[in-house]
Amino acid sequence: MDETRPRALEVYVGNFGGPSYGIWWDGSRLVYESFLPGYEERRQAFLVPSSAQWRRFWQTMDRIDVWAWNGRYEPAPRFEPPEQVRDGTHWSLTLACGDRSVQSSGDSRGPDSTDLDDSGPFGELVGALSRLAGGHPFG
Repeated sequence: MDETRPRALEVYVGNFGGPSYGIWWDGSRLVYESFLPGYEERRQAFLVPSSAQWRRFWQTMDRIDVWAWNGRYEPAPRFEPPEQVRDGTHWSLTLACGDRSVQSSGDSRGPDSTDLDDSGPFGELVGALSRLAGGHPFG
């Protein structure tokens, strides 16, 4: 078995009003999904990344220190009335490779930032996932 393949990989990012994406490892291949706003028009692709693609992905995960991410990133304080419904971007991540693993999630917030759009580590994560998925968009 190739040691670059994950024990677990499952990542989702999106919201009801915009596109959403998911990717997971089924034990032999990556399953990539994308949805239009409202979770409409599901598209799916099955991918088998090369050992080199996996190595680059894990190098990026090490560089952004994904293994030390918090378990949860809560949204920033609310300035609008409490009854106002927020429709931010939700994300969740489960990764395991070798003896390392992480589970993390957030709502409109990511590592090193109170705004998900400004989270450099999160941006690098979605870029690495897009490369791993053969250039399919992610996030």
